[in-house]
Amino acid sequence: MSKAIATSSLLLAASLVVFATGVVAQTKSGEFPQSGLSEADSKAILDIIKAQEAAWNKHDMDAFTKSYRDDAEGINIAGMYWRGKPELLKHLSDYHKTIFKDLEETLEEVKVHSIGDRYAIAVSIWNVGAFIAPNGVEVPACRHRSTLVLAKETDGWKVVHFHNTTIDEAAVKGATGAR
Repeated sequence: MSKAIATSSLLLAASLVVFATGVVAQTKSGEFPQSGLSEADSKAILDIIKAQEAAWNKHDMDAFTKSYRDDAEGINIAGMYWRGKPELLKHLSDYHKTIFKDLEETLEEVKVHSIGDRYAIAVSIWNVGAFIAPNGVEVPACRHRSTLVLAKETDGWKVVHFHNTTIDEAAVKGATGAR
């Protein structure tokens, strides 16, 4: 099975089990409720995301992608699809030299849960500053929801896929049960 098919299968499986699996959010006290992951694994994943926050705000995309597998894939908020760590690094670096050179993001929330042996999903909310898009349109400050699929490798947890989307606050507010 190719890595692309395996990743797609993993994402499908993740979406099917997300409602049947316990979710963990780091509490203010630093404790992790039941997630199907050990406390050490939950903390390791949270540490990756906190390191990404620091790297993003320093515009250091080498550090940002440090925890990405070489075959990682990603989809940004515009729907651009990147395959492989080198491609991810190139595009993120290019954006951080231009439209994101002054952009800061702060982590608001992280929820982590297991999706099977050695796999986890982390869903986070980020507060994003305003910036000018490549088409010249000003994008106001907003919040993004990010999903990471991670695999536990011999050298620790690695990101195999990410997807970001802008939260439509009005739609979320009006939807029953949505957050």
